[in-house]
Amino acid sequence: MAIYRNIQMTFWTDAKVSDEFTPEDRYFYLYLVTNPHTNLCGCYEIGKKQVSWETGYSIDTIEKLIDRFEKKHQVIKFSEETKEILLINWHKYNWTESEKFKKPLLKEIEAIKCPEFREYLRKIYNGEHTVSIRYRYRMDTTVTDTVTDTVTDTVTDKGIEHKYGEYKNVLLTDDELEKLKDEFQDYEDRIERLSSYVASTGKSYKNHYATIRNWARRDKVIEKPKSDTDDFLSMIERNALKGDTYGEDGKTSGTM
Repeated sequence: MAIYRNIQMTFWTDAKVSDEFTPEDRYFYLYLVTNPHTNLCGCYEIGKKQVSWETGYSIDTIEKLIDRFEKKHQVIKFSEETKEILLINWHKYNWTESEKFKKPLLKEIEAIKCPEFREYLRKIYNGEHTVSIRYRYRMDTTVTDTVTDTVTDTVTDKGIEHKYGEYKNVLLTDDELEKLKDEFQDYEDRIERLSSYVASTGKSYKNHYATIRNWARRDKVIEKPKSDTDDFLSMIERNALKGDTYGEDGKTSGTM
């Protein structure tokens, strides 16, 4: 457990903080990363009433701040069910390879109640997860054990991805899934189509959300809309199969 937190002075000159954070955003984020409930793994349990009492904000204001930090700034995740906050970029600047650090760190990860948060941090711990850190500034943490090793990880411009499809190989963020639901009534079928294709061909795609949308646009080009002429010819063909013929007046007459 850390005994105190150090924030680099670059926090105040960071472009995102300067351009996007309101004064209350800055205060709230400093609270999130320095409050006494923080731990080694960067995911801790705390209720909104507790946050309200410690910050001096009303519960309504706290709810709005959490929503803004999740959806706009994308630096935290909050579980209403387990009352846990996950600091998305905590691990990048606070985890080390020291064995003295890793043992208690893993213990904290396994104690996380939210399955999504626990699995997310497990994968980072095991070096299996690609993460997104849209907001970066250095934050040093002093812990009880002095450590000097550093952790390296791969970052992309995507958020936390979840596995979908029968073969669990279609990766989508929560935001991407919601967009697919809004755009396609058959979004589940489209996810399954990509899942089966990737599993059978072994092909990989940088962005599965973009792939599903590209396939949808391609399908629209391939599908030729029927014209009135097409419908008329189809009717003639069907009637011909039944034994009907068309006279000069356009009326049908059965075959003799």
